[in-house]
Amino acid sequence: MRAAVVKTPGPAESLEIVDVPDPVPAQGELSIDVEFAGVGFVDTLFRAGVFALPTPFVPGIEVSGRVREVGAGVTGFAVGQPVGALLNDFGRGPRAGGYAEIAVAHASMAVPLPEGADLAGVAGVLVNGVTAWMALHDLARLGVDDDVLVLGASGGLGNTISRLAAVRPARRVIGVVGSEARRASAAEECTDVIVAADLAAAVDELTDGRGVDVVVDPVGGELRTRAFERLAPFGRLLVLGNASGRDPALSGDAVWHGTRQLIGLSLGTVAHLVPEQVQTAISAVVGSTHRGVLREPAPSVVRLEDVAGVHRALENRSAPPKTVLAVGR
Repeated sequence: MRAAVVKTPGPAESLEIVDVPDPVPAQGELSIDVEFAGVGFVDTLFRAGVFALPTPFVPGIEVSGRVREVGAGVTGFAVGQPVGALLNDFGRGPRAGGYAEIAVAHASMAVPLPEGADLAGVAGVLVNGVTAWMALHDLARLGVDDDVLVLGASGGLGNTISRLAAVRPARRVIGVVGSEARRASAAEECTDVIVAADLAAAVDELTDGRGVDVVVDPVGGELRTRAFERLAPFGRLLVLGNASGRDPALSGDAVWHGTRQLIGLSLGTVAHLVPEQVQTAISAVVGSTHRGVLREPAPSVVRLEDVAGVHRALENRSAPPKTVLAVGR
């Protein structure tokens, strides 16, 4: 099969399109003839060697396609059935493998899809959608009276979080962007969009000084600290990533005295430990997308051979909200 392989971690040009052996599912797994594979910023980190993954390595942690083969002990899937699957259960080993004509997923990380489902759209929403669902539903326990502050609202994950928070629904969804130029890139479902430099004053004005109930943070850095300081009593800070690469310390006493909660979610680290929650979230996101409740924009579709260009665009922040690779033979 063809696959985009990283033999030695490095720049985008480290991705090589080569022929590799077809993978075979083990017990509890299924193989998928991949039609589309989502591309996300985390894939650029895998490729660059930020995480110590063994090489050669095939990136790609979200795919859609049709069941090719079912491993021992797997039920509920049939050969030829359309499916969507996550490949980021790294607690089971170096999974990934989405940038390939055939991928192997654990059955608990896959869900059947209706015939006629938008396979490109499914591949484009899985990682961000499941992360957003688990963050808002399982961890933040978002309520209709909650005000939500979404950092990085112009990015792919921030866009999905904003849309999902709006349909949960939250009372107010405040998107935070890095500059005035990025304001238009925030999800239209945001009730308000503010620039990061104005965060403290803007939140105080919007909430009459009370603060927000939930902060969702895939950004990190000093912005995380300023957002944490604007949490209302019983507010929850959800840490979903650290795109800034900076991790300033937060005060335990500030958590205590402010009656605030600090919550983390690393899906790739815990997926194998909470398979029922992951599969429930996948089903919820796929179902909401298929029914038009969660209205994600159509992803940009490019050829597998053009994956290096997609990685460059993600790294220089010029990529569209979501890109998927057309992989099918």
